[in-house]
Amino acid sequence: MVAEEAASGMFDALDRMVLEIQAMDAICNAEAEESDGEKGFVVVAQKALEQAQRCLDQADASDAPSQIDIEAFVSAEAYCEEISNDGVRLRISLPIGYPTFYSASVTVLHTPKFVTRSNHDELSSKVQATATELKGSEAMMSIITECRNVVSDWECNSSDIDATPLETKDNDTASSPIHPANVSRRWIWVHHITNNDRRKQIVIEAQDRNLGGFLKAGYPGVVCVEGDSDACDDFVVWIKGNKSRPGGFGRNWGHHVRGEATAEQRQLPESFEELEDDMGILGTLCRESNVEDEFREFILQQK
Repeated sequence: MVAEEAASGMFDALDRMVLEIQAMDAICNAEAEESDGEKGFVVVAQKALEQAQRCLDQADASDAPSQIDIEAFVSAEAYCEEISNDGVRLRISLPIGYPTFYSASVTVLHTPKFVTRSNHDELSSKVQATATELKGSEAMMSIITECRNVVSDWECNSSDIDATPLETKDNDTASSPIHPANVSRRWIWVHHITNNDRRKQIVIEAQDRNLGGFLKAGYPGVVCVEGDSDACDDFVVWIKGNKSRPGGFGRNWGHHVRGEATAEQRQLPESFEELEDDMGILGTLCRESNVEDEFREFILQQK
């Protein structure tokens, strides 16, 4: 009985690993496929991934590969005008049993020439700490996001780093231009949204505030609300959660309010809705709604 439970646990972990790899490939390489540019997410040994998929098809993880290695590229060009086609290259190693039983191992393979040794060591420490902290959860998106955050803090000569993706804090709205007649949007990135009750509650809370927008559940989770600015702020307070407003995710859920925007009129569906767990569908909706630039900047963190 114990052996069967262990085998079942390893099979579930393998399934989660493969699904995460597929999702990350779609998210990170969408822009590269459109422009024929360099991919930002590559499986080092494709045969290992194919072997893992065969194990899933046969419902038996006993012959699964011991490890699947990923290389992820984070461009530094958006943060440093002197850098062209250069950035950070990470090796993310996923052992069998990840993410359920083991954390990922992260190695910094390459950094731009302007990066000092201390910068390199700081990056290595932070991305590995993120991986270790998220043991039990799908961590690759958070690892890459942490890498981007560190890269955005690096200085390259006198280049302006104001291009750093905006992460809105609770009281940031006080410093933003006020446009009472305008429609507001809040873009929220969540490591994952899989609980059915939470998914339903997100839709209910948004609709109760007369907010439009969408929820994409799964890995990662994306929430975008659109409507009255105060209603958007109130929704953000709810989803973060606190003692007086139970039911939200809370700060320990690894979600981020990535940014906000204003418009003269609504662009998104007026009735908040849940989309399929498909980044391609989400990308198409954003493109058709004329908010693709915001989606790339705040969620994909591409400039």
